[in-house]
Amino acid sequence: MSKSINMDILFKKVQKDLSNLKGVKKSLVASQDGYIFSNTAESMLEMYAKASAALLRTADTATAKVGRNCSKRVVIDYPNERLIAIRAGPKALVAVIARTGTGLDPLIIELDKAADKVREII
Repeated sequence: MSKSINMDILFKKVQKDLSNLKGVKKSLVASQDGYIFSNTAESMLEMYAKASAALLRTADTATAKVGRNCSKRVVIDYPNERLIAIRAGPKALVAVIARTGTGLDPLIIELDKAADKVREII
């Protein structure tokens, strides 16, 4: 089996584990540019991946202007859901789309673990 196929399988496992968390509707593993690593046919995930990448870059820019380092994650509340994106090293990000009202603390703990796994894969 090739390295890229093995990586795809591992990314899908991380994604599946996150999707199984209480309150999570969707999850993704993507590059810092917003390109999804695992093969997927869902255009909505592509949109969330691009949004996550853009939000993390924007947070970097905004915090750099005030002389601070950006947090490694962003949280955006939409009317019916919440997007939580976290950096997974210099090349990747992990994100979940959760139902509104889902507790952040348990999700952030699991996202941190998933980001660590992705860093190991890459």
